[in-house]
Amino acid sequence: MANAYSMDDLLEFLDHASDRGLMPTATAQALAVATRNVLGVLTDEEKRDLGSQDLDGVIKRFNNKRAKDFNPSSLKEYGRRVHRAIDLFLNWRNDPANFTVKTRTTAGSRKKGKAAEIAGPDEAHSPFEPVTSGRPGTYHSSLPVRPGVVVTLANLPHDLTKAEASRLAEFIKMLAIEP
Repeated sequence: MANAYSMDDLLEFLDHASDRGLMPTATAQALAVATRNVLGVLTDEEKRDLGSQDLDGVIKRFNNKRAKDFNPSSLKEYGRRVHRAIDLFLNWRNDPANFTVKTRTTAGSRKKGKAAEIAGPDEAHSPFEPVTSGRPGTYHSSLPVRPGVVVTLANLPHDLTKAEASRLAEFIKMLAIEP
């Protein structure tokens, strides 16, 4: 990361790439969620100049700090997504006219696309990837709670703070029934 750039620059790029169709919206949002989480361990000063940060060191800090909040495969995936987000950002910044994002196309995803046309956008998304919402600056995200049960959170702001997330968590705890 030779060039100076901030976390805000990186997140703005992901929004831009999604808005302009440079990458699938769900991909951009998944990369943004991982970026916000992983880079959330940085101080405000460190967030202003990501180019001077040791990315693997930052990911290790995140893993150490948030190990109890995620399973090991999720920690690895967040690290992979942050690397990908930064690589895409740097590629776009170096040559915006020739920027492209490689996406996978398989027979399964082509069939899924046809199912999405039939079922509608909200019914066909993967429970593991956020989907766009009707409100600008927000997204939907789904979480499998147990086998066969997926909860979808709607209209989450892209700049959700930890205080707001804690408030949401407390509200959800209030809804739980005691066995």
